[in-house]
Amino acid sequence: MAVGKGVLSTCNYEARKFGCRSGMASFVAKKLCPQLICVAPNFDKYTAKATEIRAIFAEYDPLFESASIDEAYLNITPYCAENQKDPQEAIQEMRAAILEKTKISVSAGIAANAKLAKIASNRNKPNGQFFIPSDRAAIMDFMRDLPVRKVNGVGRVFERELDSMGIKTCGDIYPQRAYLTKLFGEKAFYFLMQCYLGLGRTRVQPVENYERKSVGTEATFHEIGGKEEIRAKLWTAAQELEKDLARAQVKGRTLVLKVKLHTFEVLTRQIAPPRAVMLAKDLYAFALPMLAKLEKEIPDLKLRLLGLRCTHLVSTKKVGIEFFGAAAVNQQRPTATIRQGNAGAEEAFETAAREELQEDMNELEQLSQEIADLPEPKPSESPSEDSPASPALHWDCPICSRPHPADDKVFNEHVDFCLSKQTIKEAVQAAPGEALPVLPKSRKRKPGSTTTPDPRQKRLFFT
Repeated sequence: MAVGKGVLSTCNYEARKFGCRSGMASFVAKKLCPQLICVAPNFDKYTAKATEIRAIFAEYDPLFESASIDEAYLNITPYCAENQKDPQEAIQEMRAAILEKTKISVSAGIAANAKLAKIASNRNKPNGQFFIPSDRAAIMDFMRDLPVRKVNGVGRVFERELDSMGIKTCGDIYPQRAYLTKLFGEKAFYFLMQCYLGLGRTRVQPVENYERKSVGTEATFHEIGGKEEIRAKLWTAAQELEKDLARAQVKGRTLVLKVKLHTFEVLTRQIAPPRAVMLAKDLYAFALPMLAKLEKEIPDLKLRLLGLRCTHLVSTKKVGIEFFGAAAVNQQRPTATIRQGNAGAEEAFETAAREELQEDMNELEQLSQEIADLPEPKPSESPSEDSPASPALHWDCPICSRPHPADDKVFNEHVDFCLSKQTIKEAVQAAPGEALPVLPKSRKRKPGSTTTPDPRQKRLFFT
């Protein structure tokens, strides 16, 4: 079973045995697993269950940090000290309580910092936990043989770059340290040395305490081309953005328009209104000229996606003023200070990994929509239908349809290779039917680049 229609959001462990995985186009997943059942996502149910689970988290750490709807970080040190419990015992108790009250199993990682805890949480899935002792020698031993790809922030591209210079595990980083700054930059050096030493952030705080840098909304739809239709979508986006800005209690000094053409090319335009905006009528009024300019630049404009985003936010909250006009300061849990360079390096690589995954998801979304428009290929006639069936010594790849030795390991390695973006594109191009447009491949910005990224909401993301 899997969740998602065009692109899989997730799939259960039985489907994963066939090679299905999150981020895969559904038509590819069904070739790998013909009996796969795809269901539509139900975010109302997900949110309700997440609320129940978070209520249990709050019993162990009221200031827990939600990284996503199904992931959280807790500092259980005060709870263990107060209740005189071992960390492993406390987490076992918490997982049992979640299973009893919500009927949902939980995996957990217990370690000295967030980076190690995230890695450990993947070690004993499903419904298990893994403990890394808070000891320097134990942490160094754990990181020594850990593949660099297992570290949050090391994506597919960066993994290949490191592999080209002989860095396959975190233990390989230190011998190559002299080349890291020259090849990848100073931020990469800090980040990789942290990986080698097993260092990571120890500060856990609610997501609300993070500074929000942007608020946006966007929607995908079937190809539209009429001016009235496009303007109706723009007005809908403006209304949705007004609601989001009101919930976040902010206004935006910069308005960004994002569109995806029928060729799947993504374009953005931005404008700085004379005043901070948050009302739908103002958002629509300032976005409309940008849309009109695009219509002039691109005759017969056809869209598949339209969105609006506000950046350079200004708070609309009424800040409490204390004695002598001093602004009230949020009380936060005491924590050790972190070097700005190290924190910036970790954040930069987390952002890069998020962007890389988003690019892969966009490619798969494009591919799933393209393949849906292609005619079904005619089955080729067998040269000898009456010939007796012989044992299958080869398996046909579901992507490229080429035969490969009937060996699990070899075949799975080929399928992984064949699922690369370029190979999928070539397979689709070779399919019968109308030729598909080939889009220029955007060059991904490397972590630590001097180019300033577009402001966006600061959210934790882990691969």
